[in-house]
Amino acid sequence: MNEIARKTDITATEASRQIQRLVEELIIQKQPDSAYILTNYGRLVLHFLPSLEFIFKHKQYFSIHDIWKLPYHFINRIGELSQGNLCTQVAETVNRIENMMKTSNEYVWVLTDQAMTTHSDAMNERISKGVKFRSLIHEKLIDSPQVRVFGKNVERRLISSIPALVVVTEKEAFFSLLSMDGKIDPSGFFGSDPIFMKWVTDLYLHYWDQTDRQFPKLSPSNNKS
Repeated sequence: MNEIARKTDITATEASRQIQRLVEELIIQKQPDSAYILTNYGRLVLHFLPSLEFIFKHKQYFSIHDIWKLPYHFINRIGELSQGNLCTQVAETVNRIENMMKTSNEYVWVLTDQAMTTHSDAMNERISKGVKFRSLIHEKLIDSPQVRVFGKNVERRLISSIPALVVVTEKEAFFSLLSMDGKIDPSGFFGSDPIFMKWVTDLYLHYWDQTDRQFPKLSPSNNKS
């Protein structure tokens, strides 16, 4: 008990009280040697705790963004984003996404409802270096020449509904929910943690694999960068 009190910076009396509460709630149980271990129920609680902590930490963000556009099984895994860092400044978000593109060596994947003209120079430069570019674009952009850039390293597909803004490279990922009015909000989460990146990558592939609608190409004479 004294060791627990010391590690948690509370008195032994308070430690004893908290231990008793955890026992009563079936989170832990006492062993014959007086040690305490997690119960199976306690392990389950701890498994889901990161999700609750993540949601609580960013309650302001989730109160004004629509997470319910996402598939249910991704909402259940929301705690996997807990190692991501929330960025709420538009200029910083734009600069960090551009830096993601500039430092990519293998691929860049984008899910968006807008032509990302701000990043076109950076992306074209990386494509010329052999970086593979894959984008899921809202079908409303079908007539936009700004996104009709093609080459051997470029793949584009159309999607009828955008649930979020996503940018993924082999090094880092960015994820932003729609605002409650259905618009893309540049504030979102950046992360390079493997678990964070797997969640964002899985989400992107979920939508990529759902559609095979190819973006129509312009003729070479009309193709603009």
